[in-house]
Amino acid sequence: MMNSKISLSPSSAAIIGGNDDLLMQILLFLPAKSLIRFQSVCKQWQSLISVPSFYHLHTLRLCHRPKPQPSFLLRSTTSHFLYCSPNVKKLVPFRIKCPFVKILQCCNGLLLLEGKNTPHGGKHYYIYNPTTGKFRKLLTNNDDKKKTFRALCLLFDPSKSPHYEVVCFRIDNDSSWFEVYHSKSNSWIYKRRTSHVPPNHLCCGIYCHGNMYYIRPRSRRLCFVPYEYTLYCIDKIPRIRSPGTKKNYVMESSGHLHYIVQSLQEDENYLCVYEMDEDDFSWFIKYRVDLNPSLATFSRNNGKSISLLGIIRGEKEEDSILLFHVPGKIMLYRFFDEIFEVLVDFTKEMFYQEGILQFGSKDSYQFIETLVRV
Repeated sequence: MMNSKISLSPSSAAIIGGNDDLLMQILLFLPAKSLIRFQSVCKQWQSLISVPSFYHLHTLRLCHRPKPQPSFLLRSTTSHFLYCSPNVKKLVPFRIKCPFVKILQCCNGLLLLEGKNTPHGGKHYYIYNPTTGKFRKLLTNNDDKKKTFRALCLLFDPSKSPHYEVVCFRIDNDSSWFEVYHSKSNSWIYKRRTSHVPPNHLCCGIYCHGNMYYIRPRSRRLCFVPYEYTLYCIDKIPRIRSPGTKKNYVMESSGHLHYIVQSLQEDENYLCVYEMDEDDFSWFIKYRVDLNPSLATFSRNNGKSISLLGIIRGEKEEDSILLFHVPGKIMLYRFFDEIFEVLVDFTKEMFYQEGILQFGSKDSYQFIETLVRV
């Protein structure tokens, strides 16, 4: 009698499979990479996952729940990259299908790329989702033929809009202005003149707290642009007065903007990690890291053979980590318990070069895996 009842009752899988709304709610909780693979399960799943509304809902869910841990792309040569995840103890080859490509910026799962068809050819710009592999080539503006300096910045906040903007800061002789590309209209639709700024004060921007920030690691000035596209420059960059060589880094993670000073002295090697207060643009010390234990074991030359790859701010303080590189290894440092550990040992890989650094901070690009459309 019991067997008869069971055979007549529909299975849980059949109930879920026959209810598109219920199935969609379940799929929304899965990682982006899994969803890409699951599109080949059946036509029903493909039709649910591949629509723009699902992409947007999945991206919004990432904004309102604990975000997935970021991944990294490490550039080994001009056009060859390696995928690195803090959860995986190996480096995986990653190909961007664009010749002579350079990553300019990462912003909430999207990358701003500069590409050339030949080593000395003209520059083209793209928006790229490394998770889905989709590109969008930015339309060329008529003013591109002018020889002007550019400082580009990608603005994308999926919690506010499924569309993104690219802001181009141009300088021509004594004139400076902004041009804004909108993905919704696929066009450059806004221009604004601004005060003149020397080109050496600007670089590719960082989008954080709703502002664009232009900070060169060795500069004493912080330039920022609020949403109304007015450029401000202020002298608020942390300085450490101490003997020895120093390296400076500017890094963003999970809405936190950091300025990191690496001090390299004969007997004392350390990092000071500053965080910016978005209310008054002041900086405070968030972490201080003693590098000597790691250097004594894994590096030489008083810390000169060490490079920072990124900082990951977790939802909880104990989840925040520092990613760095010494010859032959990718290392992790956990701020909460002050522990160093080897994430990846690649000394037996074909691309390994003994005794030298193969990745610098400019060769590391942090991104979250998302289905967001380009």
